[in-house]
Amino acid sequence: MKKKKIITLSDYFPQGTEYFYSYPVGDSIYHFFKPEDPVAEEMISARLLTCAGEGMKVIVYKSILRYKSLELLRKNSDIPFIPKKQIIVLPPTINEKTLDSKKNKLVTDALLKQTSHRNLVVAQPIMDERLLDEYQIDPKLSIWLNDKIYLDQYVDSEFLPQRYAQFRNGQDFFHSTEKIPVPCVVKVSASSSGQGTRICLNSIDLKKAKKDFKKRVGTLFIEEYISYIHNFGFQFGIPFDKKKAPHIIGYNHQVTAADGEFLGGFIFKKEKHKETKTIKKFITKEILPKIQKMGWHGVGGFDVLLKSNGKFYIIDSNFRTTGMTAYIFLSRNKLISKSLVSFTATFRGTREEFVEKVLSLNKGEDKILTIVSLSKKGNEYRFNGALLFDKKEETPQLASILIGRGIKSEVLQMLRFWEC
Repeated sequence: MKKKKIITLSDYFPQGTEYFYSYPVGDSIYHFFKPEDPVAEEMISARLLTCAGEGMKVIVYKSILRYKSLELLRKNSDIPFIPKKQIIVLPPTINEKTLDSKKNKLVTDALLKQTSHRNLVVAQPIMDERLLDEYQIDPKLSIWLNDKIYLDQYVDSEFLPQRYAQFRNGQDFFHSTEKIPVPCVVKVSASSSGQGTRICLNSIDLKKAKKDFKKRVGTLFIEEYISYIHNFGFQFGIPFDKKKAPHIIGYNHQVTAADGEFLGGFIFKKEKHKETKTIKKFITKEILPKIQKMGWHGVGGFDVLLKSNGKFYIIDSNFRTTGMTAYIFLSRNKLISKSLVSFTATFRGTREEFVEKVLSLNKGEDKILTIVSLSKKGNEYRFNGALLFDKKEETPQLASILIGRGIKSEVLQMLRFWEC
């Protein structure tokens, strides 16, 4: 029997690509909104170590190797991580204490020194003039595509929520007296992980959103609130070889906070939704060919809401790897054979306690946990992982087991009371 080919990020990028799953810091400089969370940044870049493949390198923060965290994860895991020769490590001077413009400068300096000409790909490009000619993909194109305000340039309006209003910046939004229907959704046009989104169910929520985004420099808009039965995240791939067609790699069900922030995602094995076929066909036939003609390639995602009547809306675009990329590849390649829900968590304790209480669940036939990235500061381990299960009904009990072992996670707390 012919062995099934493993699909990795390397299938969508040319040989020698150097990928940095990271974002610039500083709303006023780059007009990109992502409230800085150094802890999250450490782990975000390392997620790709599980799905990069053989043809590319992954850029990570030094903290991922602190206390031999990656070595510990390799030893106590049964999913593969790329070898050290494919990992580019940023200097230790770039860490959780390095903030704002200083961090952007130090990262730029490091990328110029440690990466090769025209092989660099950054999830959200840093627009430092010294880097502009180093990117593999036109950085202006990537930034344009990652800005939600331009969704209507390549997606027909019938598949987008109605836009009620648009503002040049947070000040204009804050001082506006325009009457906006509620419920509605306020969005910072260039942002990630739902951190630039506020779901406003009433006028009080809307006033709070005005206050939250008062200092926002770039564009904001307000759109229709969609009542949905499914919130999907579709992961797509556009090969750099233009002879190869774009396609859907997989999809997940989004787990979000009340304000719309992304927390994790479900991937259900053997799940069948007839509506997803229609959505996949629309994305692959009507959207992705347009993007490929523009000159963009790689892996990205669309967030899609499905209503009870079968109508769907595309509400967000991510022309970069996402929080679910690693899990979708691992599931598609059958390196994770069960259903899963991803989450970010912390654990306080010694190395021995972490191995005994957490990593013991991370390998073997009966494992209920898969960890894709790990870092450590002091006596606190921080990781991004997935709870594994066969049936939905198992998840509250399994979440309680992890919590009982000292794992702290917002998603796990939600799952304890999940009505399956």
